Amino acid sequence: MRDGLGRPQTVLLLGGTSQIGQAIADQLLPDGGTLILAGRDPAALAAAAERLARPRRHVATLHYDALAPAAATVDLLAVAAARHGDLDVVVLSVGVLADEAALADTAAVEQAMHTNLFGPMLAVHATAARLRAQGHGTLVVLSSVAAVRTRDGLLSYGVAKAALDVYARRIGESLRGSGARVLVVRPGHVRTRMTAGLPEPPFATNVSDVAARVRRAVAGRPGVTYVPAVLRPVMTALRLLPAAVYRRLDPAQRKGATP
Repeated sequence: MRDGLGRPQTVLLLGGTSQIGQAIADQLLPDGGTLILAGRDPAALAAAAERLARPRRHVATLHYDALAPAAATVDLLAVAAARHGDLDVVVLSVGVLADEAALADTAAVEQAMHTNLFGPMLAVHATAARLRAQGHGTLVVLSSVAAVRTRDGLLSYGVAKAALDVYARRIGESLRGSGARVLVVRPGHVRTRMTAGLPEPPFATNVSDVAARVRRAVAGRPGVTYVPAVLRPVMTALRLLPAAVYRRLDPAQRKGATP
């Protein structure tokens, strides 16, 4: 449960090795509490748990795989709540970023879609049910500005994020009056391991900036937040551009299909 000042005391990170997710969880629990890192790689989770440990912060780890059946995610949430109490905030930070050219066959696209869309959607559904049942809590879903307008070079990623974004927002609407809520976060280019080596577009940002904005948004009203905030009007304008104009603005768009 949140403390007397409304600050979360228990945070579950689905995607426990995510740099953005870890930074968000770290900011949400500055004065102690319980952080649960859930992911696939035991060694990486153990290293993250050691790095994020604080004198008054307990860090635990659990196995989570976005490719696993839905029942596994439901069980994970049940185990986390049984061991650590009500979940004040669940951060969903799961995904892989692959250039479209790297998705050479249908099997590769299938795996990318399971990781970026199907698994996270199941996690959104299961988490919403858990938070509704306990009568409070916030689900933070890491989306992307790619959900607003897709790029040819990242078509599968953008489409997956767009679908997840819509689903999470609609689930959030369904939770009204339950005490639970959903926050959708749309970062632009964030400097992480996943984006290392990629050209930086305008308005690139750091994980600490994303974490700080999410912390403020969790304390405020649910809905959609952009990081940095200037991307809200920028993406609104880009979404309205004709495809031919949009393609001229981005060299990666000039090769191909309608975005």
